[in-house]
Amino acid sequence: MALKGSAFATRQNYLRGLKVLIVYYQKLPEECTIDEIKTYLVYQRDKLNIASSTLNVRVCALKYYFRHIVHRLDLVVRIPNPRVQKFDTEIFSPAEMKILFASCRDLRQVVIIKLLYDCGLRISEVTRLRASDFDKTNLTIVIRNSKGNKTRVVFYGDELRDELNTYAKSIGIGNNTLIQSYKVSGNPLSLRGIQHIVKEIIRRSGIKKRASSHTLRHTFAVHYLNNGGSIFSLQMLLGHAHLSTTMEYLKYAKLPGSPRVSVLDNLMS
Repeated sequence: MALKGSAFATRQNYLRGLKVLIVYYQKLPEECTIDEIKTYLVYQRDKLNIASSTLNVRVCALKYYFRHIVHRLDLVVRIPNPRVQKFDTEIFSPAEMKILFASCRDLRQVVIIKLLYDCGLRISEVTRLRASDFDKTNLTIVIRNSKGNKTRVVFYGDELRDELNTYAKSIGIGNNTLIQSYKVSGNPLSLRGIQHIVKEIIRRSGIKKRASSHTLRHTFAVHYLNNGGSIFSLQMLLGHAHLSTTMEYLKYAKLPGSPRVSVLDNLMS
């Protein structure tokens, strides 16, 4: 998987998925019968209440192992993929976003929250940001080698520009990592560090929603559509490979109203 260029997180999740099966049965996956594998997956879903998305990753891990490592295609085709419930998450309202900003304890926390919200970034992308990725003239950020090893360009506004300028001056960032660790100057803040910061900001805000750092990415998408953004532009900004993934946000959005149009009148005139 490393040679193939699979993301580190994907490799870790696949290994974890295989490990729990091996520990469960105390034998290698290829030594299990298809009924044992299905029983294990049902146990994960019904008894441990594993999310459908997590269960799907574990099924993909098993299929990858059977297909590419032990060459057991007979097991691959007989393992069904679970139906994944998409976007089972909350969306912050504009008023709640302002409460989150007010709940930040320092400028670095403000920058993290506003980067996630204004640009729709993944937290892994925030950890890798460097000053050289920013185009201050066109107010764009180059997101390099993100999910699927893709590079894309996102936009940010004047509000975030002002916060970034103040933040950079306060820590003397130069061309180093943007979001730095509290403990080791110049080192990037870890993924878990950002997750913890966002979790604490949400807790202090008093907002009673089942939310995480990724909720800010979902919130960006819905607010972008609500403010007149194009679904096709949103796909590019989020870095989605398939438009169908981006289309899921439409059920949360309240798109701006369009003028009343008679296609017949327009045709005849």
